[in-house]
Amino acid sequence: MLLLVDVKDKGGIMKKIILIFSLLTISVFSLDIVEPTKVKIKIKAKENNGIVKVKAAISHEMLSYDQAKKKGKKVNFITHIQAFVKENLVYDVYTSQFFSKNPFIKFKFVGKKGSKIKIIYTDLKGQSFYDIKKIK
Repeated sequence: MLLLVDVKDKGGIMKKIILIFSLLTISVFSLDIVEPTKVKIKIKAKENNGIVKVKAAISHEMLSYDQAKKKGKKVNFITHIQAFVKENLVYDVYTSQFFSKNPFIKFKFVGKKGSKIKIIYTDLKGQSFYDIKKIK
C-alpha cells in the first residue's frame, strides 16, 4: 500500500512524505517541494459557447544538448507544461529538447468566463515557473 502525505517542516517548506506499507516493513521517503516562481507568460484565454481557447507564449531559451555544447552553456529546456483552472487539470504535456525557443502552445477545454487559468512549466534544471490569467 502507498500513502502520500503533505507536511511542512520548521522552515515552512512543503515536503511530500511517501509511506510504503508492505506486510513486514514500512518505508518512508521525503521529497523537497520547491514552490514555482511567478514569471510573465503571454496568455490569451477566451470563452465562446462554453469552450475556452487558450494561446500561450512562454519565454525560454530551450537549449538542446547540441546547442548547449556549441555555446558552452548547460543544457536546459522545458520538460513539462500544465494548465489548471481552479484545482482542475485542463492541459498536461511532457516535452523534449525539440520544442523551439520561446514555445507557443494552443489548446481548448470546457470552461467558464471569469475563471482564472494557471499555466505552470518545469525545465530540465527542476525549476518551475507559472503565470495566471483571467478567462475573458
